Amino acid sequence: MSTTRFTTTLNALKEGAKSFTVEKATANIEGWEEYLSKHDHEGVKKVVQDLGKLKKLLHAPELDGEAIKTLIHKLGKDTVAVAGDEETATATHIKELGQALSAA
Repeated sequence: MSTTRFTTTLNALKEGAKSFTVEKATANIEGWEEYLSKHDHEGVKKVVQDLGKLKKLLHAPELDGEAIKTLIHKLGKDTVAVAGDEETATATHIKELGQALSAA
């Protein structure tokens, strides 16, 4: 896992999702899509699909805040689920990211 990508995403979520410009959010989403697409796990595939949906919502002519909020919350739950019950450093980071998404 890219520590920089993880840290950037986590910090932005802690500051509030609105701290990301659409361009920064898109770049961050695309980085996660690229990273996650290398993993063949059903839960990860669902997260990648939802990241694509989030990117489309962010580029809509008119932002639908409620739809974005709902999708980010879903991404958080799904991200925590992907981490499972593992106690590795990576799983801990993934859970932390998922919890931050859920709280965003």
